[in-house]
Amino acid sequence: MAMTETRPAPQSDVALAAAPAPEEPAGLAGWLSTSDHKRVGRMWLATSLLFLFVAAILRELLAVERLNSGADLLTDGTFFQVFTLHSEALALLVVVPFFVGLATYLVPLQVGSPELAFPRGAAVAYWGYVVSAVVLVAAYLADGGITGTTAASVDLYLLGLIALALSLSVGAACVVTTALTMRAPGMTLLRAPLFTWSAVVGGGLLLLQLPILVADLIELLIPARYAGDVGSYGDIAWVWGVPAIYGLVVIAAGVLLEVVPAMVGRPLRMHLAGVVVLGLLGLFGIGGWLLDPTAFDDLLYVAMGLAAVVPALALLGILGDTVLGGSPSLKAPLVLAMASAILLFLGAAAGAVQVIEPLELAGTAWESGHAQLVLFGGAGLAAFAALWFWAPKIWGVHLSEAAGFAVAALVLGGAILTAGPDLVAGAADDLPMGALEFEETDLVSVTGGIGVAGAALGALGVLVGVGAALAAGTRRRDRPPVSDAPWGGVGLEWTTTSPPPAHNFEEQPVLRVERAP
Repeated sequence: MAMTETRPAPQSDVALAAAPAPEEPAGLAGWLSTSDHKRVGRMWLATSLLFLFVAAILRELLAVERLNSGADLLTDGTFFQVFTLHSEALALLVVVPFFVGLATYLVPLQVGSPELAFPRGAAVAYWGYVVSAVVLVAAYLADGGITGTTAASVDLYLLGLIALALSLSVGAACVVTTALTMRAPGMTLLRAPLFTWSAVVGGGLLLLQLPILVADLIELLIPARYAGDVGSYGDIAWVWGVPAIYGLVVIAAGVLLEVVPAMVGRPLRMHLAGVVVLGLLGLFGIGGWLLDPTAFDDLLYVAMGLAAVVPALALLGILGDTVLGGSPSLKAPLVLAMASAILLFLGAAAGAVQVIEPLELAGTAWESGHAQLVLFGGAGLAAFAALWFWAPKIWGVHLSEAAGFAVAALVLGGAILTAGPDLVAGAADDLPMGALEFEETDLVSVTGGIGVAGAALGALGVLVGVGAALAAGTRRRDRPPVSDAPWGGVGLEWTTTSPPPAHNFEEQPVLRVERAP
């Protein structure tokens, strides 16, 4: 109870009074050697957005190949390699790194800390992510992956995933430690902003589940290295399946709970309700126990899949109630956030249907459609909502409203049109997940064409969003300055300048009454 009812030791008082941090080198050298959490956070965001575009292109390639149009771009084995790379990239190169990076930037500001816990560790985590991502992609280019044809490429693939999981764990540990131990005087954990709460819950889940993934990968690496038997893809696919997939989007839910109240000028009815929703998402996002294949037949698996609809519906209800009771400002952050909430709910509903055993949807393309709704659609739109909302604080500029609306329409439509054919193929035609060859029917042909169009729309939406974000980061000096709190937010991050100074705050931040639960 001491963790939640007493404030942390006032170390921040000392830190704010300390001498200014030494100036970092200019140019590339400064970015390579930085330990400033704001710079490190921006690097996480930029890199993960580039991988998001790569994942969108891979999805379009898969959709075109499945269309049976005569354009045989991939063989059966290569198709499965592209499929697994797309899944791994979407979860571990895009969604988790983006929200770790966003938390790296924002959590110290939200809790009133002058810096991130273990700043050098955060920098090491980022560079570990970059190196391991390059190794992972290189392994696939060398004909690797779980079905790789050479021992060296398979080993490289497994080692890349191990390094990636470890790097993400270190990044999450820095964020969680900051939220738990470096809060400003007077800020109890229950008073912390909901985005910080989501970082604690989501980061804690990563610290619980990524080590399980590492152990599983080591268990695959040893027989692959010494016996030539690497195992099956199902041994690691649990990370982005029901229910573990919900643990990957807890921080996305925290984004929505911050963006919507600020954009409608009305706080949530109860701060504690948001905390409960995030806690339930975390509870139903525990999936490491699915390493046992028999667990998929247990009542617990079915119960958790069905129960995950509850926090998703509660999230949508809380946000809807806030919008109806406030004065909505039809701006891009609000539109992106509400579109994300809708897709997260649809994804939770699809996951609930998936666990109903008589329907026999597990292991079919239905799982791929479910992942598209949750990761690409729900989490992707939440990521763009965060960029449009916090861009003034991150880069000191506003992102284009027109681009924001375009991203919302394109990604929302693209996610639905991309997921729909997989859901139909899994339910009506029993198409195995990751399969290239399947029985051609009129239904599959029609939905396949829709899938190609949806993947193209999604890729275009990502391109627009990435372009807007990168333009903001590179043309900051050409833009007029923005106010410190352009959306009327009440969090501590809005009490400092945009962008913040080296130590985040010029003087000890003062908590706002509105933040009390």
